[in-house]
Amino acid sequence: MNRMLKYSHPAMEFKNGLPIGNGRLAAMVCGDEKNVRLALNHEWLWRGVNRGRDIDDVSSHLPEVRKALLDGDFMKGTKLANEYFGGLGGISGKKNRVDPYQPAGDLTVSTPGGKYRRSLDLYSGESVTVIGESEIRAFASFSDGFIVLKLTGDTSLALSRTDDPECKLYIEGLTMKGSFDRGVSFCVAAKEYDCGGYKTVLLDIATDANNGKLLDFPESADYRELFERHLPAFREAMGRATIDVDLPEPDADTDVRLADYKAGGDPTLPLLYFEYGRYLLVSGSSGELPLNLQGKWNEEINPPWECDYHLDVNLEMAYWAADALGLERQQDTLFNLCEKYLPHGREMAKKLYGCHGAYFCIQTDVWGRMTPESCGWAVWIGAAPWLASHYAKHWRYTKDRKFLEDRAYPFLKEAAAFYLDYLLDIGGTLHIVPSQSPENRFEGTGDYPVSIGIDSAMDIELCMDTLKTCIEMSKELGEDEELRARWQDALDRLPPLTTDSTGRLNEFDKERVEVEPGHRHLSHLYGLYPGELFADDKALRDACERSLDARLSHGGGHTGWSRSWVACIMARLGRKDECAEHLRALICDFATETLLDLHPPRIFQIDGNMGGTAAICETLLSCEGNTVRLLGALPDGWKTGSLNHFSAPGALDVSCRWENGKAVSAELCASAAGEWVIAVNGKSVPVSLAAGERKALVF
Repeated sequence: MNRMLKYSHPAMEFKNGLPIGNGRLAAMVCGDEKNVRLALNHEWLWRGVNRGRDIDDVSSHLPEVRKALLDGDFMKGTKLANEYFGGLGGISGKKNRVDPYQPAGDLTVSTPGGKYRRSLDLYSGESVTVIGESEIRAFASFSDGFIVLKLTGDTSLALSRTDDPECKLYIEGLTMKGSFDRGVSFCVAAKEYDCGGYKTVLLDIATDANNGKLLDFPESADYRELFERHLPAFREAMGRATIDVDLPEPDADTDVRLADYKAGGDPTLPLLYFEYGRYLLVSGSSGELPLNLQGKWNEEINPPWECDYHLDVNLEMAYWAADALGLERQQDTLFNLCEKYLPHGREMAKKLYGCHGAYFCIQTDVWGRMTPESCGWAVWIGAAPWLASHYAKHWRYTKDRKFLEDRAYPFLKEAAAFYLDYLLDIGGTLHIVPSQSPENRFEGTGDYPVSIGIDSAMDIELCMDTLKTCIEMSKELGEDEELRARWQDALDRLPPLTTDSTGRLNEFDKERVEVEPGHRHLSHLYGLYPGELFADDKALRDACERSLDARLSHGGGHTGWSRSWVACIMARLGRKDECAEHLRALICDFATETLLDLHPPRIFQIDGNMGGTAAICETLLSCEGNTVRLLGALPDGWKTGSLNHFSAPGALDVSCRWENGKAVSAELCASAAGEWVIAVNGKSVPVSLAAGERKALVF
């Protein structure tokens, strides 16, 4: 089943711990030979010092920046763009105003010590640590809301928190209260219950950031009863999708399996990685807020990149697999945050660029403020359109008309409204100026880490995608005919994407010399993956492929999330050997012993886990438009197996059985009427289904 992580030694480092969570609460289970430490988090516990941050109106400077760029003085244009629109942080030399995500503290369970083992069951969310005669079980309840522990043997409990001069702390017994200077306040509380032979512990965290209050502690609590209530709720949250491969699962510790995989063995370890990715998404994104850079698990008071939301791939990547796995509740947290961003995003569109619609910044937190806070990287307008594509994808997968009417179409219209004002008409062609290709640069812009130019491929692709989707949605709803005509006119007048002298897709407006030809970002390939713009355009698809190969030849993919993006693209291209190679590199080079993704220099960051999970989905089920490609990049080691209850666009439920590397049968069930093309075994099989109809296919 590949649903168990287990070890015979403690997790001395946080990033080798075992994560539990229910979205609202999270804990990393780690410790030493005698102590089990639960590093505690609450999804709303951010410092809160800069909750009302804002900027002055600087939109009058846009013509000056545009003139420099259009004159070809990209060094001056980049300098001016950062000076006016780049904000604090980054290369400004001034601290940004993004509030860091904070640890709530630690609950430590002390024991006399002894022989050690620990495990995490990905199918129940239960962590088990055994130290000598003591056993500590823990899970984050999906039914009752608490973090729940069962303590057997000689144990004692204590609450603590890392020393922080900016946090006033008060601890009395199993209650800990904290308050950040000029920021939020929080409370951690635990209660022990004697259950005869063992103790049950309930723990909760509350913060005034969301007007939260501690849950009511019951008069009695029994671990077994709490776990029995939790289990069905947790498994329902995990969804119905499964992958089964007809291979034995090694009964070895996970670190031993990882070493074997690195040596060329254990072909089922990527299945464990897949199950772990889904577990992390469900455990971290079943509350009110989506996954941040570390999911919901952070122990540092000054975490890397503030443990924030990065909107130029990292947040998006975290949800690439959500629709295929049918995880609607978890993806809803992403939409909730996007809609929280809208009001200030509208203000920023006007204050920065004098435009209607909404602008989202490249780096932010939970407070809904869209101020640029990353000078040198921040001058980019594509964050809201990229997040809008998640609304579009979710509607296409679910065919939920209410979601389309109430959430997807209104959000897409905000992104499109910004473009209609921002696009610059020069001789009848509509240009994107300033433009960035996150986070790359070309020669001629000095020492700035990112070049500001004109008409980057990604900006053009995001604009195309947004306008096409708005047209599609307006037709579906029978609304906004006049506005639809404006969208179509803008779409028709966008600059064409171009290729360079070697046939590669140009990342910028034309062939330019890249300073870092092996750059980690693959922004210009958005239209290939995760977008679907080039499904029927072989020339541009080939140009993307050449660009990818060139990027990799210069050392691209050198972070966990970047490597997983490469694997996703290789799967979509049907290059199964290269996909397997990059998945292997992702796991072997960028995973801790507990398979958590690492960003250089060995910083835990969750997006690589999520991207890797999406890549594994993509090897088995890849969808573009109404084409559903089965087993397009099936790993060679998975000769026989099945996928069950994966989702495809058009509200289609897909199951498939394969033998000797070839699909032998499939079962389709449509929740809405539709037509599809099933691409399988080198053939294209047209399928038409009525709502509620099932169809079995034999190949």
